[in-house]
Amino acid sequence: MSRMPHATWYNWYANGLLMRHVDQLARGMKGRTVIDVGCGEQPYRACMQGFTHYVGFDSPDAPDRGSHADVLGDALALPFASGGADAILCTEVIEHVTDPGAMLSEFARVLAPGGSLLLTSPFTWHVHDEPHDYWRFTEFGLRLLLERGGFHVMALRPTNGFLGATIQSRCYLLMQSSGPLRPLVRPLVWLMQAVASAIGPFDRNRRMTSNYVVWARKA
Repeated sequence: MSRMPHATWYNWYANGLLMRHVDQLARGMKGRTVIDVGCGEQPYRACMQGFTHYVGFDSPDAPDRGSHADVLGDALALPFASGGADAILCTEVIEHVTDPGAMLSEFARVLAPGGSLLLTSPFTWHVHDEPHDYWRFTEFGLRLLLERGGFHVMALRPTNGFLGATIQSRCYLLMQSSGPLRPLVRPLVWLMQAVASAIGPFDRNRRMTSNYVVWARKA
């Protein structure tokens, strides 16, 4: 499974936004145990300061070679007791599972009553970790999936707007098509992201975004 990778020269803007939104929502979450499903290298562990125990969970065939999982298994059949977790964190994983609804049902089973789910999903992200990249969801699709899975959506945020998402997509295009000219393209891509970051507060058109971040509670 794929988590948010380390920010690099071609996606530091989108990754930084994702980290910021996850951190903001996580500040209001507290409890004993949080499970990071698809933890990878655990880039969001520092955001989970409100929990006594952090458990990193990942697939045994996860593409992140630096994965630091505490537990390995299948997100569609989590090896955890029912009702034993206070929160689940799941970043950039839902697009890689063959049955997102089944995964959310597993989350609801593992969470204690009223437990929190903090989930992120790409919207305009390029195809990655192929061939295991299956889905993209609108905010309405995410709400529908979560409600069907037994959750009440508390907050759902796009990480940026139309202009920011478009600029980030163009950065990916330049990165992937530059070939031997990549060293010359890197400063341009960095500058484009800096522009996207600067115009972000004025980018009110949310009909396109790079990612969604959702906080939901078990109903």
